[in-house]
Amino acid sequence: MKFREKIVTELICVVVIFLFFLVNSVYKDNTQVTKMYNVYLDGEVIGSIKDKNALYALIDERQQTIKDKYHVESVYPPNGLEIVEEYSYNPKVADLNDIYEDIEKTNDFTIYGYKVHVSESTEHKAFDINILDKEVLKDAIEKFVLAFVSESDYQNYLNGTQEELDDIGHIYEDMDILEDITIKESYLSINDKIYENSDELAQELLFGFNYDEHSYTIKEGDSIESISEANALNTQEFLIANPKYASKDSLLTVGDKVNITLIAPQLSFSYDINEIEEVVTEYNTTITRDNSKSPSYFEITQQGVNGLKIQEKRYTVVNGEPNTNVDVKDREIIREVVDQITVRGRIDNVWGWNRWQDTGVGWRWPTANPYAITSEFAWRWGKQHNGIDISGPGMGSKIYAANDGVVVHASSGCPDNGSYPNNCGGGYGNYVVIDHGNNVYTLYGHMLQNIAVKNGQSVSRGQVVGYMGNSGQSKGTHLHFGVSLGNPTNGGGSWQNPRELFR
Repeated sequence: MKFREKIVTELICVVVIFLFFLVNSVYKDNTQVTKMYNVYLDGEVIGSIKDKNALYALIDERQQTIKDKYHVESVYPPNGLEIVEEYSYNPKVADLNDIYEDIEKTNDFTIYGYKVHVSESTEHKAFDINILDKEVLKDAIEKFVLAFVSESDYQNYLNGTQEELDDIGHIYEDMDILEDITIKESYLSINDKIYENSDELAQELLFGFNYDEHSYTIKEGDSIESISEANALNTQEFLIANPKYASKDSLLTVGDKVNITLIAPQLSFSYDINEIEEVVTEYNTTITRDNSKSPSYFEITQQGVNGLKIQEKRYTVVNGEPNTNVDVKDREIIREVVDQITVRGRIDNVWGWNRWQDTGVGWRWPTANPYAITSEFAWRWGKQHNGIDISGPGMGSKIYAANDGVVVHASSGCPDNGSYPNNCGGGYGNYVVIDHGNNVYTLYGHMLQNIAVKNGQSVSRGQVVGYMGNSGQSKGTHLHFGVSLGNPTNGGGSWQNPRELFR
């Protein structure tokens, strides 16, 4: 390349570089990069603003109604609002009031509070609660707990001032809410339910969210038992719903209103009880036959005497319902049992069947001693519990026929370990039904698979029919003992209170 051409080329490059820097300098002088904030509402841009704090202040200023309603000092944007910092040349700035009006249309502002998460349990799915003050939750849970235990018992447990259990009485151990409860700070939408007082929250934890309350006006002749029975409650459920009454024998005032809403607890309040009590042991009847006498003849040759003993038992209670796993032991025998001896006439023969003659005596308790009844023949959670649950003798203990009869159903196809819910064996698990004649049937449920009788077999009073287990719809080792007028298999018969057999 010639020298002159080289010089020209270099000069051109210098000029180009100079012009580039000159133009760029002029552009920067006239157009500055500006920090802005893009405002997104539910994922869509609604405008750009220079000062996000000004928007927050405007929202807080304009929402005095929300402040007054919830007694808070500040109101915040909706949870769907997002403000993103960006930089731009020649930004287009929206009017702050226009942005506010777009947000206001959602009517979904937030206030500062706490979101409470309650974990899933066997009784309900996980759920969340919104509160403004942690004390609301604390007080509500305490009121929930006091629906199941007395305030004095609860305070003595908390303070460690329960008296030692040396005589008749009880003490509580291991009180706890079984669900996991977590609390975290959160901005709460005003469109969601926010609990401001503990009374409302406690009632919904006890009866269910958005429950319908049902009341009853007390009339002449009413009792807690009669009101409960008429409204598909057991007396314990009535007392839980109406804590001002201390027991089922409490006096009622005509004209007063009582709560007959079925409880549906949203938490599981569990505690262990160690209890010492006097227990009556029913006597058994020994029967002999005198074939020279008519079938209707009977004579008591030795009068039975019920025993009396001091018994200690430990068991777990969840929301007022005792667990069927009960540890029972006798501490002291006050009065020994004297069995009754009865002489009966010959067995009548009707259509080729030996039929038991119902004389009102002679029924045998179906389990070994010691035992405890953990659930009576009563309404339970809105459904009729059609028998009594007997616990205590333990897994594999003997189950006895309550009287002479014929086995009409023997089912042993369920696993020995039950669960809740579980419909194996119609919920009874492995069970036996005995026909005692005169339309009286007994049912023995939740037994182990190795039942000791079969269909069509004649059994005598006190004969082993199976062994205590935990099959079917069961939460622990026990016997479900039912009595029916009519054959209860396949949904037939009419269930009766088994305790009536032993009175």
